[in-house]
Amino acid sequence: TALLLSWAAVSGLPWVFDPSARYVGALVYLAIPGSVIGFTAYLTLVGRLGPERAAYSTVLFPVVALNVSAWAEGYRWTAPALAGLLLVMAGNVLVFRKRPLAC
Repeated sequence: TALLLSWAAVSGLPWVFDPSARYVGALVYLAIPGSVIGFTAYLTLVGRLGPERAAYSTVLFPVVALNVSAWAEGYRWTAPALAGLLLVMAGNVLVFRKRPLAC
């Protein structure tokens, strides 16, 4: 955040707030359901399942986010987007897989 604020100040970009309902609604959504409720729900999941098992839910986050975007914003799936999604999911699976115990 400090880096972005510094860059904005140095580049002379104007500080603007769009008071439209769409902008304010998106900001409120990101602040309340998108952050507070989402984080609370994840912590509840960690409490119920434990951190190891709850971490597997992050594998689904990109799929859910892109499907919500397709429904709410008209996002169109493309071959490169699907390939990128598969790579992200594969990376998540690799990170969370069980490793053999060292001898």
